[in-house]
Amino acid sequence: MHSQVETVKSAVDKCLQVIKTYEWLLDLYVLDFFVDNHWEKLPALWQKSLENVDPKELGDILSGNQTKHMLPLSLLALFKTIGSLSIPRKGYNGVRNNQAVEKYSCSHLKLKNIFLKHVKLKKRHEISMMADFVNLNAKLSKCEAVVDFGSGLGHLIRILSYKYGLHSVGIEMQTQLTLEARKLDSELEYTAKKYLTEEQMSKLHRPIHCNVTLSSIDQLQELSLSTSVTNYGLIGLHPCGDLGPLLIKHFVNCDKVKFICIVGCCFMKLSYNTEACGYPMSQYVKGLDSGLSYTSREIACHAIDTYCERLCRGEYKDLKVHAYRAALEKLLMQIDPSLKHMPIRSVKHTNNMTFNSYCDAALNRISMKPLQHAAVAQDLVHWKRVVILYTLRLALAPLVETVILLDRILYMLENGISCAIYPVFDPKISPRNHIIVGRKL
Repeated sequence: MHSQVETVKSAVDKCLQVIKTYEWLLDLYVLDFFVDNHWEKLPALWQKSLENVDPKELGDILSGNQTKHMLPLSLLALFKTIGSLSIPRKGYNGVRNNQAVEKYSCSHLKLKNIFLKHVKLKKRHEISMMADFVNLNAKLSKCEAVVDFGSGLGHLIRILSYKYGLHSVGIEMQTQLTLEARKLDSELEYTAKKYLTEEQMSKLHRPIHCNVTLSSIDQLQELSLSTSVTNYGLIGLHPCGDLGPLLIKHFVNCDKVKFICIVGCCFMKLSYNTEACGYPMSQYVKGLDSGLSYTSREIACHAIDTYCERLCRGEYKDLKVHAYRAALEKLLMQIDPSLKHMPIRSVKHTNNMTFNSYCDAALNRISMKPLQHAAVAQDLVHWKRVVILYTLRLALAPLVETVILLDRILYMLENGISCAIYPVFDPKISPRNHIIVGRKL
């Protein structure tokens, strides 16, 4: 474990060194592109090289595809460094539990897709992979119960209960979602009765759904669970903001919790340098210059794999809308500086959309002085620069996510707990695709 700790510390150090060097780039708001002349903030060699580059070329470079466009060595070195330091986003081979599914599970051929009813495609992928992964770790931890925080409609614990036979408890703050979850349980059992015997039905574990709003670790310690739940695993599929760190702390401090499987989400909502902060968690990272701005944490939640794929296909014209918004920001600031970052209507780009029509749609129902569209006409000629700048910022985003995840790993390692990170989900389907797993030996 000592060597693992040192390896993780070294990785964090290197990531933070790059992040701090390019913090100025990470913290640029695309919204202010024309107001603050962001293009001129790029190094001169970068400007010259990227001036006429097709964004498709950047997508190819970031995706490792061959390209004839020559970039400055400093930029190529940056991309290479990001790739080598970031936690891999692919490579998980779907390790399965070799033990057979229990005989009392919903294993009838007619019930094969019963757990995917009412579930959207993205969620289907996530809950199927997560359930397999959680079941494996439950077996390795000799644990027969799991508690899912932020369980929503209960799709994940429904699989864990009915398919894998685990005692499952879902914690959800919204009462309506809990009521719907119980309704879906009843629907599943109604369908299952058509194909299973009475004995099989009697052995099914119905999940338990609870309403709790968590705000402190003390509530977790006092959580009232079923008497059937003594030792259990903690699971969280994209718990928002500080909830993820809160669950990790509970796992470390509670003897009853034997393992944890958690997928991060909404890093921009993490509290920073507070008493119960979500980042940094580990003592080591707390001792470093480890600050991550809201802007950098926000872009770390974007879908880089899908974005690069779109660039590689040359499908980036709809991104022109970001240049339109930046140009509109410049016009609004010219009218009145107090209008800076004023909320406006979100507008999707269409092939025949002009800047004038964009402004009309964005400012619908807002009364103000007429805009002088001609004042930004020359800016909009360079709309691809906005796409390029956003791409450069997004290229750095995996380093920010890596630091946040490794900080959580270090926190568990500092407390003597075996842990690891696995890129379980397909990143093109689920951008936050890493599961942190910790098990108490």
